[in-house]
Amino acid sequence: DLRRIKGIGPKLATLLGTLGVTRFDQIAAWDDAEIDRIDAQLGTFAGRIRRDSWVEQAGYLAGGDVAGFEARFGKV
Repeated sequence: DLRRIKGIGPKLATLLGTLGVTRFDQIAAWDDAEIDRIDAQLGTFAGRIRRDSWVEQAGYLAGGDVAGFEARFGKV
């Protein structure tokens, strides 16, 4: 559930799904070019990827490191 990432709500999760993004490991693997590509398609949500540290959050969640995630970003 991508909504576990802080800054992704139901609307963004749905939008990301239409772009083929459905898993934490996909987001965790994004480089700057991929972030820019996806960000350009987020409309009013543009800028959220970097501002909310999605790649870092997704890295913790993809690796199952809930303790690390919560230490950095708060409760899941």
